[in-house]
Formats: sequence, structure tokens, C-alpha cells
Amino acid sequence: MKSLPFLLVCLTVASAKAEVNVSGLQSAEHENVLLTMALAKEPCSSPEWKIRHLFANADADIDEALRALGFYHAEISKTLNFKEACWQADFNVKAGPPTLIESVSIALSGEAKDDADFQKLLAKLSAAKGMVLHHDFYEKMKHRIDALAQEKGYLKSQFTEHQLLIDKANNSAAIKLSFESGKRLFFGAITIQQDSLNPDFVKQYLPIKTGDYYTGAGLAKTYTVFSNSDYFKTIAIRPDTEGIQANQIPVNITLTPKPKYHYSGGLGFDTDIGPLLSGSFINRRLNRRGHYLTANIDISPVLSTADAEYNIPLSHPVTDSFSLGGGLKREDNQSYRSLSAKLAGRLKHAYSDGWKQTLALDLSYEDFVTGATSGQTFLLVPSASWLRTKTDDLLRPSNGYRVQFDVSGSHQSLLSSVSFAQALFSGTLIHPAFGDAKWIAHTDLGATLADPFARLPTTYRFYAGGLNSVRGYAYRELGPKDSAGAVEGGRYLTTLSAEYEQPILKDWALAAFIDSGNAYNSSKINLKTGVGLGIRWFSPIGPVRLDVGIPLNESKSSFQIHFSAGSRL
Repeated sequence: MKSLPFLLVCLTVASAKAEVNVSGLQSAEHENVLLTMALAKEPCSSPEWKIRHLFANADADIDEALRALGFYHAEISKTLNFKEACWQADFNVKAGPPTLIESVSIALSGEAKDDADFQKLLAKLSAAKGMVLHHDFYEKMKHRIDALAQEKGYLKSQFTEHQLLIDKANNSAAIKLSFESGKRLFFGAITIQQDSLNPDFVKQYLPIKTGDYYTGAGLAKTYTVFSNSDYFKTIAIRPDTEGIQANQIPVNITLTPKPKYHYSGGLGFDTDIGPLLSGSFINRRLNRRGHYLTANIDISPVLSTADAEYNIPLSHPVTDSFSLGGGLKREDNQSYRSLSAKLAGRLKHAYSDGWKQTLALDLSYEDFVTGATSGQTFLLVPSASWLRTKTDDLLRPSNGYRVQFDVSGSHQSLLSSVSFAQALFSGTLIHPAFGDAKWIAHTDLGATLADPFARLPTTYRFYAGGLNSVRGYAYRELGPKDSAGAVEGGRYLTTLSAEYEQPILKDWALAAFIDSGNAYNSSKINLKTGVGLGIRWFSPIGPVRLDVGIPLNESKSSFQIHFSAGSRL
């Protein structure tokens, strides 16, 4: 027991931090000196002989650190003191004049000599003339040239000369590089190994073909399209660099299929619709031509849906598909009750600029009650939708947008109970604010022409209020009212939202928002406004939002709590 105090003292001394002070340098040089100096890594417990040895060699460490940043004439004065508890080293360093890059000479030969991407890179690298020499810049310069060559298929390229010439007396440096690119290579025979789908169908996914210039981007795109197809669990792409013939590189692709069937289920909660039980099913391979089936069911007190869709990839399966489907929907909220069934056909196309187009034809039946109005309607509705989303991060975007345009309509003479035409625009914008904060703006704008409007089912009427509409008001609480004061839905919709989100911890943020809007029937807009605060948790599977909204106009409640999970884009 008597040895315990001695042990505690030893531990305390061993954990004490030594002092290595370096003065006289700018921040970049100061940081590099401390990173390079071996003495700066020693604790107080190191033996005195070792500290004195490293202190004697510290001049060489400092000189090495400063040379890497272009300073070749350092002047160093130093002192070392041993105290009772530890030791202390002090260095005063004068870096001297910096070495400037006097010339950059890059000689390029081979087929890359006339390559526009190489010309652009060499012009950018040559602009380093006059800069302070950093040795890592010289190494990065060589790496960028070599990386571009590998990316663009000059796989037999090499540096025939690479020199960094230092003139210490004149504090100048010259960079001399000679690069032989050789011939640019092409994609050769492309072999795909898989046994789950028809070979001809799988080949339709290939963005590269034999005879194309070999590029790393082409290989990356090939991986992406196969991964996004949802047919394959693993994708292995191996260029055969040992089998190059006639300047062509064979490519071997091995695809391992995902399981044929996929099931999922979950429990959730959304303040608009209450507790939610959901399930989904996918059959990824109805046949070897890539046809697949999806089915989903969501059950909640307010909104329940069930649907199934048969999907058929077309001749360009990466961008084009057709589907046939059907579904049931039951909705019972404070503004209306509705039961509907639908059969639908969808033709989908993805444009190269990021826009996604859906052309559809729906045959639907709906039995609804809203206010004092009720009805049963059949509708044959052609529609079109255009969607584009751009974001810097799928789970936690700090910059991006989502825009969607929808148009639809029907005519009473074509199997429909009512004639109508409708257009809807929805947009969300996320933009950086101060530091890591961000602004979030959202709008919904809609207009409907219908004759007679009273026969238009609730699915095609506009309502406002709720989490993704005007917070502070209940789900679909807002809209034109009938003579009895019941909300019956409107011809037009306008909602606007502005939100400021401020991070407070790594995965947490606070938000303040103001929402305004309404659904209406005339040119006079009776806007309803809500304000509030919220908290955000950025979970591993996506953001979770909890908002408390306060209505600034007449409402059925003094506040609303809104909760949901999922990306804003």
C-alpha cells in the first residue's frame, strides 16, 4: 500500500506535456516544422540522453520542413532546459527568402500532344511560374499528368525526364518535365459473365462499346448503370491490360444477381396521417427479359394505399421503361372521405440533362364525401410529369433543388364523369447560409379548370395545411368552405415556405420557419400563415424532422406538432 502514492506521482510526471516552442514563422511553415521535428513528439518521460540527441538533430528536421515549402536559407537559434517535472525546448527560426518557380517546361509527345484535355492541363500547370516553390506541388504536377493519361487511355505513357532544379544562390527553381504518352488505347472485346438474364438484354445497359476510346469515366459509368438497374448484387469490371492487341483492351465484366424476391416492412408515424404500417414486395426477375414486379401497402388511420406495378424495360433500359399497374386508396381526414381504385399505364424516360419524364393514362373510380357534397366518378385521365432533382448529398443536402411540373385532364365524352384540366408546380430549394447553416424554400402552385367543379373528386381538388404545406395547421385543414363551414377543396393552390436551419451538434440542427398559403376558388387569395421552430436529427438512414407550428390566423387548434422522416429533395 505504501507504494501507491509513488505510483501516482510517476503517472502524473509521465503524462505531463513537454514544451517545444517555435517562433518566427508563418502558420504554414510553423505547422510543417512541428509535424517534421522528431523532438516535438517526445513526452516528458523520455530519457535525457534521447532528448539531447533529438535536440541536436532538430536543425536538420527544421531545415527539411522549410525546404519542402521553398525556404533554403533558414537561420536557427535554440535553447534546451531541463526542469524538475519536464524539459523545454525553444527555437527561433528565420526562414529567409522563399524560392520562386522561375520556369516550368513541360514537353509532351505522342498522341496526347493534340489532346485538348492535355493542352488545358499543361496551360494550367505552366501558370505556376512565379509561385513559391512547394515540393508537394511538383509531385502533384507529375501525378495530375499521369492520372489524366490513365483516365484517357494512354496506358503506356511515361515520363522520360522529370527534374526539379534548385538555384539556392538566386532563390529560384526550374521544373523540367518530358512526357511520352504513346498511343491512345480503345475498348476491345467486352465479355459479360452472368446467367440470370438474357445476354442481349444485359448488353443494352452497356454505355461503352468495342472501338470506343478507353476511359476511366466509361468504366465508372458502366458500373453505375449496372448498379442502378437493381438486378445485380456485385459488379466486377476488369480491364485486361495484359491482353492488349492492336491498341485494344479487352474488358471482362462479372455480374452476380441479387435475390429474385425482396420483402420489407416497417412501422412509422407521421403527424399528418398517424401511425403507419407499411410493406413492400419486389420480384426482380419475372422473366429473363428483365420484367419485374413491385407491390406496396401502407395502412394508417387517415390514409391507406395498396398498389402493384408490372414494369417492362424498353430497348434503352437505362432511360426508358413502360409499366402497367393498379391500386386502391382510402382517405379519411377532417375535410373529406374518399375511396378510389385506379388502373394505370406509365411510359417513363430519363433525359441526359437530368430531367425525368412520365407520360401516363389512368382509369379511375372514386367514391367521395366532402362537406355537403358527395359523388361517384369515373375518370379517364391522360397526364404528364417532368421532374428534376440535383443535390450535393442524398441524405444530408446542403445545396440543391427539386422541381416538378404536372399536367393532367379529362373530357366528359371519353368515359369520364367530369371534364377538367389541371396544372401543378412544386419546387424546393436548399442553399448554404452562414457557415454550415442553410436556407430551405418550398412552393406549391396549382390551378384547375373543371365543369362542373362539384363533381370533381377529392383526388383532383386542392387543400392546404400540414407538414409539407402550411405548418401550424392540421393536414388538409385549409381550403374553401361550403355554406355549412365544411372545407370542400379548391380550384387553385398557393403555398410558400421559408426555413433557416442551424447545426448545433454533429448530427443535430435547429430550424425556424414561416409558411403561408391556402387553397381557394376565386382570384382573391386568403393566405393563412404559420410560424414555428423545429429540431432535425440526421440519422444514418436519413433526416428526421420534428416541428412545432403556431397558426397566426383562425384555426381549429392553437398549435400543431409535425413529425416525419425522409429527405427534402
